[in-house]
Amino acid sequence: MVDLTAHLGIPFSWTGHQDDPLHPLIDAGYEQHVARSLEELRPFLEDPDANGPMYVYHVYEGVHLKSEKDRIRQSGLGIDLTMLWPGQLTREWFKTAGHNHSGARRSTALGELVEVVNGQGIFLLQSVRNDRISETLLVSAQAGEWVLIPPGFEHVTLNTGQDVLALTFLHAQDIYLDYESMARHRGAGLWIGPDGYRVNSSYQDVGVIRRLKAHELVKNPAPNVPLYELVVKYPERFQFLFDPSKPFPWA
Repeated sequence: MVDLTAHLGIPFSWTGHQDDPLHPLIDAGYEQHVARSLEELRPFLEDPDANGPMYVYHVYEGVHLKSEKDRIRQSGLGIDLTMLWPGQLTREWFKTAGHNHSGARRSTALGELVEVVNGQGIFLLQSVRNDRISETLLVSAQAGEWVLIPPGFEHVTLNTGQDVLALTFLHAQDIYLDYESMARHRGAGLWIGPDGYRVNSSYQDVGVIRRLKAHELVKNPAPNVPLYELVVKYPERFQFLFDPSKPFPWA
């Protein structure tokens, strides 16, 4: 069992159980648990027949301290915790399905802020239009770092380490997740694993590929303070996540 309290800011522990690995301690809660199975992930894989565990990752939506639940809801922000197992699906690292964000009415593209709570990984961000990718960002990140996903970028998270990759995702409460494009293309423009990447020919072009460290994209302004605690104390600083006209306050 791994105690995530110090880095997450909420008293949860990771049990290692395949079907439900998050254990809430005193005052910890969440709204919903979604276990993403290998069967659900197959449309996004380089090898749709890959062998693997029943569940590849878990999403705990609306994590919070019970005593702070109303305050977070009033902020207009949603906080989710994703637990992504280590391993490979044939030649690919374990990954999330991948999606894009928009407002609930799908008229406005919205961004997302991610904190790496445990482990290390790569965030693949891609800007797509008419089956062509104009730009692909491969952002490597480790515990304590932030990754800013700009509005309009599809994104996939890959666990490149030996430990569970635990991530805090911060976004607008009223948000729509669009998985259709990536499912149609069998994932992102690049399939990535320990031996490098392969180009996904389902796209007409994969565009310019840039490799970045997380801190080159955005620096965590308070590396010793969990993102959850910053949201509770300073919710106004995260308005850019539901209002793209607002600036990122730590640029």
